[in-house]
Amino acid sequence: AIGSAISEVCARAGAHVVVTDLDGRRLMPVVQRIEKLAGTGTALAVVMDVTDEASVRRGFEQIARTFGGVDVIVPNAGIAHVAPIEELSAADFRRVMEVNATGYLLFMREGVRLMKQQGLGGHIVVISSKNVFAPGKEFAAYSASKAAAHQLGRLAAIELAPDGIRVNMLTPDAVFGDERTPSGLWSEVAPRRAKTHDLKAEELPEYYRKRNLLQVRVLGRHVGNAVVFFASNATPTTGAVLPIDGGLPEAFPR
Repeated sequence: AIGSAISEVCARAGAHVVVTDLDGRRLMPVVQRIEKLAGTGTALAVVMDVTDEASVRRGFEQIARTFGGVDVIVPNAGIAHVAPIEELSAADFRRVMEVNATGYLLFMREGVRLMKQQGLGGHIVVISSKNVFAPGKEFAAYSASKAAAHQLGRLAAIELAPDGIRVNMLTPDAVFGDERTPSGLWSEVAPRRAKTHDLKAEELPEYYRKRNLLQVRVLGRHVGNAVVFFASNATPTTGAVLPIDGGLPEAFPR
């Protein structure tokens, strides 16, 4: 839900867009929507396993052959698991960390290598999470993995500034998607997250809306708008954190 929305917003802003996923069937509808609004040849689908170094490398090679290089990368792949710590298995913890932390590392690493070869600078916009600053109970694996990804972004901002590569983090909260593009993550964890909050699964979107200061539902396009802002060079900014959560005092960056 977040990835497809970011792709469409970036395409509307004039970008050529590459969308990646394990399942190529999920990619084609996104590519078709982008090409409908931005023109034929403006979008590319690349099947990629972010936990596999060779797969990520092949993906970026395909991107370079198609579009000549890459200017903005958005690490976004994510999975979750709901369990209290005393019931959290090492296998489930490793599975989440492999995608959300190691996957971010591999994706960023290959993107950075390509950007450095180009010598044109660039942007990395890390899709972090509100849970980095305000984790929820029974969400340890996800929260820890996102904290690791967030810290990778901060370190990358320090290391890559001399190359003109800016790295910033976004911390959205509870993006459920819509009927056209539902969130795969929420489809998986909603029943358990609802139980944690003593709610029904269908009550979760309204619960998350009401708990933020602005009383708004956070949408994928809001995250996309933030990506475009950072990628536009509107401000000389790197290492920043932009919350996209409607306002949660406990998650204010410190």
